[in-house]
Formats: sequence, structure tokens, C-alpha cells
Amino acid sequence: MTLTGRSGPLVDPGAGAEVLAPFVGAGVFDAYEVQFVATVLRLRPGLSDLEVLALAVAARAPRFGHVCSVLDDLSVLTGPPDEGETADPLPWPAAGPWVRALEASAVVADPARARTGPLRPLVIDDGRLYLQRYWHYELAVADSLIRRSPSERRPREEAEGGEAEGGEPVGTPGPATSALLGSLFGPDTPGPSDPQRVAVERGLRPGVSIVAGGPGTGKTYTVARLLAASHLAARAAGRELRVALAAPTGKAAARMGEAVKAAVSVLGEDGTIDPEVAGSLATNDPTTVHSLLGWRPGTRFRHDADHPLPHDMVIVDETSMVSLPLMAKLLDAVRPDARLVLVGDPYQLTSIEAGTVMSDLVGPAGDEGTVGHPSAVLAGRVTLLSKVRRFDEDSAIAALADAVRTGDADGAVALMSGMPAGLRWVRPDDPARVADIGDEVAAVGVEMVAAARAGDAAGALAASERVKVLAATRRGPFGLDDWTRRLQESVADAIPGLGRLRRWYVGRPVLVTANDPHNRVFNGDTGVVVDQDGGMAVAFRDGGSVRYLAPTRLQSEESWWAMTIHKSQGSEFDHAVVSLPRAASPILTRQLLYTAVTRAKDRLTVIGSEESVRAAIDRPVARASGLEERLWPRTGPDRT
Repeated sequence: MTLTGRSGPLVDPGAGAEVLAPFVGAGVFDAYEVQFVATVLRLRPGLSDLEVLALAVAARAPRFGHVCSVLDDLSVLTGPPDEGETADPLPWPAAGPWVRALEASAVVADPARARTGPLRPLVIDDGRLYLQRYWHYELAVADSLIRRSPSERRPREEAEGGEAEGGEPVGTPGPATSALLGSLFGPDTPGPSDPQRVAVERGLRPGVSIVAGGPGTGKTYTVARLLAASHLAARAAGRELRVALAAPTGKAAARMGEAVKAAVSVLGEDGTIDPEVAGSLATNDPTTVHSLLGWRPGTRFRHDADHPLPHDMVIVDETSMVSLPLMAKLLDAVRPDARLVLVGDPYQLTSIEAGTVMSDLVGPAGDEGTVGHPSAVLAGRVTLLSKVRRFDEDSAIAALADAVRTGDADGAVALMSGMPAGLRWVRPDDPARVADIGDEVAAVGVEMVAAARAGDAAGALAASERVKVLAATRRGPFGLDDWTRRLQESVADAIPGLGRLRRWYVGRPVLVTANDPHNRVFNGDTGVVVDQDGGMAVAFRDGGSVRYLAPTRLQSEESWWAMTIHKSQGSEFDHAVVSLPRAASPILTRQLLYTAVTRAKDRLTVIGSEESVRAAIDRPVARASGLEERLWPRTGPDRT
């Protein structure tokens, strides 16, 4: 039997897969899920329809970013129908009998014995259906975080003399820590503590701590002071502290390095820390998480539990971009006695791969402040920074980001309609105004090309980062491809002989699309092709300097006249131009719009209809995951 999907015939899975036909025809499953089912059926023929359907559902979930599937709500796998299309109801089984049948199935592992029993492709755990690999990742992350939370998990041991770094009881800011915090923040005052001070104090404890906050809430300020406090404490103890700074992409790592160095420089200039400590901190360059772990082709890393990282403290920025599998690999590689600090914005887009790690870690603390549930694994280890410090109090960008984050579509539309300073709203049915925006962006592109032709790499890089179009989609009107064509043509009209039809030409902005450790470039790195002694070289930022690479050394890249909102994570631009598709596009979500809005530092332009803005705000991302419940159980003790 050959199953036929929306794009045509798929692989013949053989007998026993007939139950998939209506789901394949509706576009719920495609070739990947059918092939997975066919492979299992060859190994174990005669499976029931409920088992076959479960195999396809479990295989589909990670491709939508889900860690698991909740069998009584599978709407997240189907998505909204295309514009003008009516979705026919699909013959999903009733959840209760389905779960009971799977619990007795030979292809489903019992979670109580899944780690040591026979290897089976599926796991049912508390009504959630997993591919076994993702169940193992989730359990590994939860278990590691439990072990790294000693002060909350073992209060009796602490009361009996558990020691933190510097000889003070775990989880209590003793005299030495209080003095250290006082030197960095000033004397503590009565009333609610400064969240940044609290975050640094928690970061000095053994184990894991989480610093959560939106853009401009002082995460970098906090990290810089945590680094200073950690180095000062280590120096007082006569030790050298080994610290690793990392982020998911090269661009995010570069931004982290620049921001931390700037914050450390201020600490040195105002005398908060001495020049020796400031110099030591300034030499700590961030890297990508993959590079930190020693990425190798496939899914293997050089560092793991048997070959752990040598660092005493690991700080990861932009943790929302870290997938569940990568977080499991990171936790596996960080020494059990090392401190781990995870920093990020729980409200922005999650990783492209499966998982919602940052929002799961923050859990209810994102709504309840820094305390959280007193019985939870991470209680007292999550600090939420909510006061926006980057923008003025009357910043329209900050107000819009807050409205989007909280799901206030009416407030967002009213704010945008008022056209306050720094915020501009352009409807897509106003071609003259859209063209004006294109001309404004292209004018900066002309400056970039002129600097590149003059061999001014620093000037070309600065121009390339000043303004950027962020498209929600790649194709279609106002998508990435459309904007790339518009901008290339406009710049070529202004600069004869640009050579835009060739792959390589002086002035081409470049976005790296795959990790290449050999050449020290990673997915998300950006550069500009510049003239170098009559030849061409791609200029990349390398800390405070510029590094050059021959174009022929780059194997995976694309032109960077515009970029997708997903690719913009970890970046900031003086002026961000956000381009939205029609309201019916399923890509529109609250997290997508929030991420796009918060890429702007000084100016924001939104190109989209009111219907598109409302559709995005009214559609929060719903990814299935069991990690939050393992870390923040709703009732009773932790069940991991």
C-alpha cells in the first residue's frame, strides 16, 4: 500500500500501516513518519493500529519542536488550516483507551524500567508519549538539575555544616559574601532586595542558577558583577578561577563578549574592581556551546561525563535558544562541582530543535517573582529581572514588547497606531511607504558597499549591523527572498558594477548557516566581503578586532541583506524593520513577534496588517514538554 500525501506518493510502509492513510492525506504525517513506521514494522510486524499511530505521532512531535505528545490534545501536531481551507476531523482514538493499550505494548517502555530494560522506541510517562531518546534527554536534564540544586534539595545537610565556596553555609549570604556584594552594589538596604544583587549572590552558590529577563533588564550588568565577585572570591581563597562564557550561536557569543567587556570596563574605570581583575575578566572570550563542548560530526562531543569541561564556572547566555538535547549534553559535560549559570529571556522564541528549556526552567517563577514554589527543585535559584534599564521609561519599543509578551493585542495596536517616537507602523497595502522603508534600508547598504570597496572592514561591518529587515517567512510577499531581491536591486542601481549576480562580490553581506569549527565560524556569524589588496576577503568581528577569511573557505552561507526573525535571535540593531506575512500564516506567534520587536535598540518599524499583528499576539507557542512539571511540580513532592 502506497500512502499519498499532499506532495504526492510516499514510501510504501508495507502491511499494517493503513491506519495512517487519512492522516497522511491531511498532511499531518509525511515521508519521515511513514519511513519510521515502516522501519519498526519490518522489525516487529503485526502491530495494532493504536501502536502504529503512536509511532507516527511520537516521530512527528520533535519535528514541531515538541519533546513529547499529550495524547488527549494532538491539535499542536496538525496546526491551523491554510487560508480558505476547512479542516475535516481526523479519526484520532480516545486518549484513555489509547494510553492503556500503549502501556501494555511491546514497543512502549515502562518509565520505571526504561533506563535499564529492553530498548523500545516509545515511552509513555504520565500520559505523555515520547520517543525514547527524548524521554532520556528530559530525564537527564531534570536529574542533573536536581543534583546541582543542593541548597534546596538537602536543607538538613546544610544545617549540619554544608559549606559553600569561601567557607560559608550553602544558600546563605554570610559575612564574606555580604562584604563582596557590598563592594559591587553598595550596602544592602531595608526592603526588597535588588534582583541583580540577588542574582549575583545566587550565582556564587554551588550548583545551578538561572537569570531570566527581557532585553535591557540588566542581564549583562549582572553577569559582569557575578564574574567580578567570583574572581575576587577565588583570589581571596588563593585559587585561580576557570570560567567559560558561551552562547548558542557565534553572533550571540560575540554580542555577549562585547557587552560583558564593556560592563567590566566600567567596573574598572569607576574603581569597583582593580585593574588586575578587570584585565583578567576582559581576556575571557565567549564561544559557542558547540565549540565549548568540542563539537564533532554527528551528535558526539569531545566533552561529556567521562571527559568533563575543566571550568569551575560556566555561564551560558541566550539559553532560550538551547534545545533539550543540547542542554542534556551541556549538563553532562559540566563538572558536578562546577557552578552553572543560565541566562536568557524565557519569553522569546524557543530553539529550532525540540524543547522549551528556558521557559521550563523559569516555570512559575516568571509570574511569581524570584521565590517560586518552596518545594520545587529550582526554588530560590531563579531570579527574574523585570525592570527595563536599556530604554527610557517612556520607550515605545519597551511598551510594545511588554504588550506583546502579555498578550495585550488591543494595547499593542493602540500603541502602534499612535506612532510614538522610535516606533513606526506601515501597512503592507501602502506600497509608497513600503518603498520608502526599502530606500532607507538600501541607503545604509550603499554605505556598507562603499566602505567595503575602500577596504574599511570596520566601517562595512558597522553599516551592516545598523539597520536590518527581519522577515517572518522566507518566501512570499514581504518574506526574506522578496526583501533580499528588493535591497540588492536598489543598491545595485546606486552602485554600478556591484556584481550581485555572482556568488562573491565586494560589498556582499554574509550570514554563515552552518558550524565550521575548522575555520572558526559558526551558524549565525555575520560578515562582509571587503577589498583586501585588490582581492576579496570576508571580514568578521573577532572580539574588538576584525578577522579575515578567504571566500573559498566558506562552504555554507547566504547573503545577509535581510534575515529571518528566527536567525535574528542573539542580535541587536539600531533600527529593526519587522516584516510580517498575512494573518493566516501559521508562522505568526506571540514569541516570534516579541523576539522581532526586542531586536531593536533605538528604532522599530513594523510592516504588517492589523490582522497579522493581532494574529501573532493571540497565538502563543504551545510546545509539549514534561520538563517544567518535573522541576516545578504542581502538587506533592517532585516526581522525577
